Amino acid sequence: MATPTQNIKTLLLDGYLDEPSCLGVPPYISPHARYLYGALVAGGIPEELIDYLTADSYRNNQDKGVLEEYDLIIVLAGTTVPGHYLGGQPLSLAEIKELGSKLQYPTSVLAGPITLVWQELPGHQVLAENYDIITGELAPLEIYNRLKDQVDQPVIAAKNREEVASAISDWSLTGSQIFKVHPGYPKLVAELETFRGCPRSKHCEFCSEQLKEIHYQRKPEAIAAEVKAIAAAGVHNYRLGCQTDLLAYPWIEELYSAIREADPELKVLHLDNINPGPLGRKDPTEARRLLNIICKYNTPGDVAAFGLESADPEVLRANNIDTDPDLTFRAIERINEIGGQRVDGIPKLLPGLNFLAGLKGERKETYQHNLRYLRRIKEAGLMLRRINIRQVNPLGSYQATKVDSRRFKEFKRQVNEEINQPMLQQVFPRGTVIHGVWPEKQKGRLTYGRRPGSYPILIGIPGDYLSQDSISVQIIDHGYRSITALPYPFYIDQASLIQLEQIPGFGKKRAEKVLLAQPKNLEELSAVIGSGFPLEDWQDIFKFSRNKSK
Repeated sequence: MATPTQNIKTLLLDGYLDEPSCLGVPPYISPHARYLYGALVAGGIPEELIDYLTADSYRNNQDKGVLEEYDLIIVLAGTTVPGHYLGGQPLSLAEIKELGSKLQYPTSVLAGPITLVWQELPGHQVLAENYDIITGELAPLEIYNRLKDQVDQPVIAAKNREEVASAISDWSLTGSQIFKVHPGYPKLVAELETFRGCPRSKHCEFCSEQLKEIHYQRKPEAIAAEVKAIAAAGVHNYRLGCQTDLLAYPWIEELYSAIREADPELKVLHLDNINPGPLGRKDPTEARRLLNIICKYNTPGDVAAFGLESADPEVLRANNIDTDPDLTFRAIERINEIGGQRVDGIPKLLPGLNFLAGLKGERKETYQHNLRYLRRIKEAGLMLRRINIRQVNPLGSYQATKVDSRRFKEFKRQVNEEINQPMLQQVFPRGTVIHGVWPEKQKGRLTYGRRPGSYPILIGIPGDYLSQDSISVQIIDHGYRSITALPYPFYIDQASLIQLEQIPGFGKKRAEKVLLAQPKNLEELSAVIGSGFPLEDWQDIFKFSRNKSK
């Protein structure tokens, strides 16, 4: 006899997540989506009755009427930090409202971080009218318990941390199946969770992590089992991104070694958040030990995001931020010392630095503090992989300061010109070869691509490469937040006009001459381009097709 759950045709609509401890916008897939899928199966709904749909696939599907064929539609959503995305666009609040108002037959459920703040959203009454909103903050657990309650089966107590962590880990195994039906498959990055909830007793005033009351910690062997399942599904890129501070996890070496053993074909292993305060306060020997472990097992290009948020001591105190400029500077030094070593031309691990505008207590001097601090880092010869400047997204009762748009834009301009471009030149010198770049978007005459991983640098490549799965490139120029590169190896005698024109200092006329002449060696090339171009600085980039075998 069939149970009530065995005939529920279900759609899991992944609206993408972006919160302080987790990123789930393609190419990243959040663990939340995988847990939900696994919880539905564990709750008794057969896999053949569960469909997975991304926000972009939903948006591009013209036949919205098929949604009425489902019994249950779960919308997973929540971007509690603002962001700009290349690989996909999260469902907007307007889209979520529109979807809920149009659905007639299916039971519509709203899940994810959005449910932590839904009552503060504009027009939230519309959400309440059209959705069953998961008020239990951990949606997979709540949905599993509801399904089990329908058939009088035991449920899982949210307060039992070990039982919740065990269930989450089991659901993650089944949930790995959604990679195969994702439109970006297999060019995806699995976001892995080590623990849930911020370990601080008193949180940063503005952060949504403080809204989470269910905390748990996963064991290395459980995460390794998840990695093994993901690898079996055909994805080999991982980011330890779903936690507030990776160094707060107690089993770092066991975790990294277990992940490496679980996927011998691993291509990317990166991290996300490290709290710079605790890292700066650690005993130097212990700090080096932990960073050496990470750099032993990770892959090059890794980035540790540091939430300094402000170099203004008054702002730090007003917002209870667990670091200060000196502690963060020490943390930056420590990561540069260990992670600044290059493998295949790329630093193993570098810090990223976050700044938030509009924090409580912000004043005009705040921007001066921030700029002086960045100059201090630059003058010390230290590397930052990226500087993230954004405006605070006020949550709950948090009272943000009105941002002076003129001062904010001027600060960003100064950072771009004084810090960002020189920093990119330092981290990615001209001539650096980057392998495994995924072409993602074409705009004008450039194809934009990135390597998979944490905060990958955006690379503009002259020409159309969207049909290629991946490409190797060599850096030739630097912007403020992106770089320009040519295909590697670059055969100048076979180059297109578009490629030649992108070479700094070449110009259109020189590019046209080279295109027509198709020089066969450096001597011929020198004669064609004439004086005024530093050809000696480009000999490591310019190749000739007749010498391919060499």
